Amino acid sequence: MNIIKYFTLLLVSAFLFSCSSEELPFTIPTSDARTVLVYLGTDNNFRAEASQKIESLRTNWNKNTDGNLLVYADAGGNAALVHIYFNPQRGNVADTIAVYPAENSANPQTLTRVLNDVKSYRPANSYGLVVLSHATGWLPAEMSKPILSLFSIIWDTGTAETDNYMELSAFAEAIPYKLDFIIFDACFMGSVEVCYELKDMADYIVASAAEVVSPGFVYSTMMQHLFQPQADLIAVATDFFEYFNAQSGLYRSATVSVTKTAELENLKSICHSALNAESPRNDAAINGMQTFGYGQQKIYFDLGDCIQKLSSEQYTAFQDALDKCVLYKAHTDSYYSAGTATLQPIHMFSGLSTYIPQEAYTAANEAYSKLKWVEWD
Repeated sequence: MNIIKYFTLLLVSAFLFSCSSEELPFTIPTSDARTVLVYLGTDNNFRAEASQKIESLRTNWNKNTDGNLLVYADAGGNAALVHIYFNPQRGNVADTIAVYPAENSANPQTLTRVLNDVKSYRPANSYGLVVLSHATGWLPAEMSKPILSLFSIIWDTGTAETDNYMELSAFAEAIPYKLDFIIFDACFMGSVEVCYELKDMADYIVASAAEVVSPGFVYSTMMQHLFQPQADLIAVATDFFEYFNAQSGLYRSATVSVTKTAELENLKSICHSALNAESPRNDAAINGMQTFGYGQQKIYFDLGDCIQKLSSEQYTAFQDALDKCVLYKAHTDSYYSAGTATLQPIHMFSGLSTYIPQEAYTAANEAYSKLKWVEWD
């Protein structure tokens, strides 16, 4: 169903029920325990998924849940903010509470405004964010398009090409308050560079180092985990992994990790001398390292494999620091690469990817040097 029609039906439905003389007085539930926003940046080839995700979240909402679930969805034209809850007369409902005309979901100001609207509408003691869209991790848009044929974080095809994406630094700066967690239902966001850039904005990051095969994370069970007194992020990641591990062929593809951002400083100190090369590496230096790239592009390397091969004497200390930082990690035997439409083997997986400056990517090296992860003390 077209999402605009979906939202129209929601609005009409809400109006009809509010006018029904048979409906008993009802107060929309509130909770100060936790508010979760699902941000569907789907004004792209994911348009059909917006209504599917909303319907899955609505259908599987537990009426006894102590928390507030809001969904922002942009699938072309107007965007909307939807509140999912249980109504004794209507059952599980997804009511549109705000409409944003001609929205650009990839604009940092949009993300900031929506998060502020969510906090104003349902203030709580903690907040979580789930992001569904296209992404290329830390890689800037001007480099991700020619290399990966995609844009950076969140892709909005309904706007001018100059502003239809959000860079990692802009995404971090757009978050107006501290979040308990961010779950990226998007490709290549499970990198140490992404997690470090967001460490002051979220306590935990759940993401994939490789591409995320559709339908992505398991929305039918996600909220039962996220609205536990302590959000069970490992259960969310486990559901994702087990779903894809049970698939066959090209669909049996998944990498996922849960990262505790408070431990990233210690991990960074261990990685400093091993990864802070004075000059870009050549192909021989990185040959054979585990990658999670798009086709044959060598952009996303396994962090642990890099440390082991480039600085083996530090690997034990690195592994100790990694175990405190990466609370959960899982992977299938192979990962799918859309660049070649094939499965590529996984021989090592630390839970996080990283970039190694290379002679072949001069512009990427320059952009990489500006990331917070590379600001060595």
